[in-house]
Parts: sequence; C-alpha cells; structure tokens
Amino acid sequence: MSTDTLTTALTPPPLPVLHRLRNLLIRALLRALRLFSPSIDRLLTRLSASPGLPVPAPTEAYWQIPRAPVAEWGCGDEVGGYADVVVLGSGITGTAVARTLLDWGREQKEKGLSVVMLEAREACSGATGRNGGHITPVLYEQYPDLKDAFGPETAVQIMRFRLAHISALLEAAREEGLLEDTGCRRVDAFDVYRSQELFKESKRKLEVYQRELPVEGEAYKVREGEEVIKELQLNENTAGCISTRAGAVHPYRLVTGILARLLREYPSTFRLFTRTPCTAVSVAARDGVELYEVTTPRGTIRTPHVVHATNGWVSHLLPGMRGKIVPARGTMTAQTVKNEQWAGERSFVFFPGTGTHTFDYLTQQPVGGGGRYPAPEGEMMLGGAYAKGNWMEEMGNADDAGWDGKAGTYLSGALDEHFADTKSVVKQLWSGVLGLSVDGQPWVGRVPAAVAGRRAPRRLESGAACAEVRGGLAGPGEWMAAGYSGEGMVHGWLSGKALACMVLGLEKGPASEKRRPDGARGAGADLAGWFPSVYRVSESRWARAGIEDLVARFLC
Repeated sequence: MSTDTLTTALTPPPLPVLHRLRNLLIRALLRALRLFSPSIDRLLTRLSASPGLPVPAPTEAYWQIPRAPVAEWGCGDEVGGYADVVVLGSGITGTAVARTLLDWGREQKEKGLSVVMLEAREACSGATGRNGGHITPVLYEQYPDLKDAFGPETAVQIMRFRLAHISALLEAAREEGLLEDTGCRRVDAFDVYRSQELFKESKRKLEVYQRELPVEGEAYKVREGEEVIKELQLNENTAGCISTRAGAVHPYRLVTGILARLLREYPSTFRLFTRTPCTAVSVAARDGVELYEVTTPRGTIRTPHVVHATNGWVSHLLPGMRGKIVPARGTMTAQTVKNEQWAGERSFVFFPGTGTHTFDYLTQQPVGGGGRYPAPEGEMMLGGAYAKGNWMEEMGNADDAGWDGKAGTYLSGALDEHFADTKSVVKQLWSGVLGLSVDGQPWVGRVPAAVAGRRAPRRLESGAACAEVRGGLAGPGEWMAAGYSGEGMVHGWLSGKALACMVLGLEKGPASEKRRPDGARGAGADLAGWFPSVYRVSESRWARAGIEDLVARFLC
C-alpha cells in the first residue's frame, strides 16, 4: 500500500459526512422508539406541527403588572392600507427592528419609512415579557464547542455578539430615558456548580476562554472554598462558582417604553395593532404591482416587506420552519424572601446536576426605585426546572395559558435547595414559550421561497404604477429573526438591528462602525464586522437542520 493510499485510508471523513451519518442513525432510532413509545410519538408529532396562533389568555407574568399604557394599543382599530414594512411580533426583536427602521429615516433626514406592527395579544406578551430579566450571555461554557463547529474566528465573533448585548441594552435604556423605569443595570453574575466534576470541567473551559479572549475573559473569577460559599449564602454542598459581570433589566418596561416613544414621535408613520393576529401572508397583484397581502381579522395590509419576529410561533406562518424552530414551554416564578443584603446586584445560574443542560436561573429585583411604576421589593426571579418537570410534554408546547405543575412545584421550593436559608414565598407563577433552534443557532435574514412556501413579489420598477412603494430598500421579501433557544436577551436586540440593516439594504456601512454593534440608534454598521454569518438563514442550512440535531445536542 502506498503512502498516499494509507494516508487516505486513515483520514477521517469530513464533518458534513459525519453529520449526515449521525443524523441517519438518530433518525432510525427515533423511528424505532415511535413504535414502542406513544409519548415519544406524540412529542415528535408536535415538533413537526404548526404551533398555531398564541392562545388569547396566557398566564399573567410578574413583569406585566401593572399593564403598560400601550398594552392594548390599536386593538379595536381597522387594519388596512399600505406600509413599507410590516413587523409581526412586539417583543424585543420586533421592537429593535421597528426602532432601527424609524430612527434611521430621521437620522438620514429623509421621508420616514411607514411601519406597521401586528401583535396577536397584548404588546410584549410573548417570551420577552415572560423571561427572567437576565442579560447574561453564555460564553466560556460554549466557546470550545462553537470553535470546533465553526472555527475560532466565528466562535470569537459569537462570543462578542452575545456580550455586546449588555452594553447595547444599557445604552438603549439610557437613550430612551428608561434607566429608572426598567432598572437596567450591571450585576455580579455567578455560575454555581454542585458537581465537583462539572466544576472542574467548567474551570478548564474557562482557562481556554481566558487564554484566547483575554479582554472578554478578564472579569471572570473562580470562587471556591468554605468562606466563599458562606459569603454567598449558598447551599453547603456547593462545589464552587465562576463569577463575572453581566446585566439585568425589566424586559417588559424596556420594550413597551420604546414602543410608546415610537408611537409618540412617529404618529403618521408607525402604527401598532394589538390583539390583531396575522392569519395569512400571500402575494397578490393590484394595478400591475405585486405586493404581500398580510391578512388579519380586521383587514389586510399591502407591503413589500414582512418581518417575522414571533420566535416560538414563527413556523405558523413559515411552514418550512416546522421542525427547525420548535416551541417549548418554560416556567417562571417571582418569589419574596427576607434578604436585602444584595438586592438587585446579583444574578445566578445554578447547575445542580452533572451536566450543563440542567440548570435554574435567578436574578433579584432591586428594593425601591421603579421610576413611574410601583417600586420592586427585591423579588427573586427564578426559572428553569427543565429536568424536574414533564419536559417531554413541554417540548413542542406553545400553550402559555398554563404551566407544568411539576416544574412549578420544584421552583416553589428550589431557593431553599440553592441557598442556605431563604424561606421564600411565591408571589407570581407563569409560563412562557421559547423558540428552540434545532441546530443551536438563531435564524436571521431573508427567508427563501422554499422556507416561506411562497415566492416573493417581483421587484418593482420605477414609474407611476408603484408610486406608493418606497425605493432604496432591499428587494421585496420576507425576513425573520427567531430561534434564540432561551437566550433571547443576548441575541434578540442586535439580531433585530441586523435584520433592519438587511431590509434597509445597508449591510455594508462606514468602516468606522465596522465593530460597533452597540452603537447609535440608527443602522449602517457593516454586518460582516459584528454579526455572525452562521446565524443567517440560507436554503442550504435549512436543508441540513433537523430534529436529529436537537436530539444530538441533548445526548452529547
């Protein structure tokens, strides 16, 4: 055997081949399991089905008390006419898109874009208004795997993109005059480990992260030993912690506060319709001009651009995303404790088991403040319980009118497991719907026709027939930003801004803004400099991604 032949024989197959082989094996396993397990059969059926429209009466989240003035804005108004862009969803992503589009026109001193936002329920009633209030990016734990999957340059870009959300959201709250209302702030963040082996593995990952990203890793500290555990008031069985700086915010007040400002400053070009679900998107020609027709129970809007910012519900109107982004119901609580020692200054992620797939997350509200709203009372915002509840029934579940009873029971007593002495009382318990990306990365960008299930309107030529249609934007199309896998607060804001840049046709901006994703209100930054290309929607990525990828992530 020649040297070349031997080398070829010993060379491992390329990663795409291994990926396909792995997925074929998992697919065969799932088919066999479906024959013997009705619960697995029901689960896989849900994961490939439409999530439907959001239920009209979801559980009430702590964040939504009291309701914002814009909560039911436009809910009784007739819908119709034309808009340059229609945004579906009023959470952090949809709001970032609308804010960037509207403020860009003013900064450019041009005629403003007309933007319509449709929300199936009250404003900010989806995942953004139901999460834990964390701005805590997952960094060192995922860096080695991302580096293996995409290479070191892309892995570093993803780390910086996530991390940039802390300063970007603080800056947005400051620009909007919402710092006091939202309590947007920096906090000390602690990853708390119960297993010595997992703690040891996490310290090894942290060493790699700090060595390869020394600036981003500078704030991290390993905290262990009896005195540290006692100082942090943690359970005596805690193996140790890894700490850094992160952020926290009242997400509902941030988003509804920005929407209120947009409605106030752009009364003729921004329209918000709550309790107005989009029931269909189609392409139709009138007077020789093809546009999308966005249908609602109260009328139809014509537009060249439709932005899908509905996360866990995105596949309802984009059938090709079924089995690519799947809904999952999570449980959250607000609890009161008699502890004001570090109120509002710390957040935690607890890993009670031997793997990082099982975790609880906690941040504490400040005591006092609140701006124009009732002052918070140091409530503990605790969620998670993914391995403690009926997880198989929660996957593929988009019904946030109830919650998993087992998860709720666990969370009601979990603070006493994580801390030495809390004596907590549950103040509010609710659920929310996450959008899980099967390949682990968000989906952001133009939606291919194969994914949407319909072609885009033909690009318009200049002339009297299309006088109402704004020129200078990207070609007509549908766009999406979704699939944050429970990490929307460190993906959604800048993904929305990046998507707005794409719609505006401003993917290449001034070199001075090349690495400033946390910059000014407007668009114009060169996306290649700060937006991870692996997040982009493409037909090839869509064809590769499958439920098998999600299963593999949980098995590994």
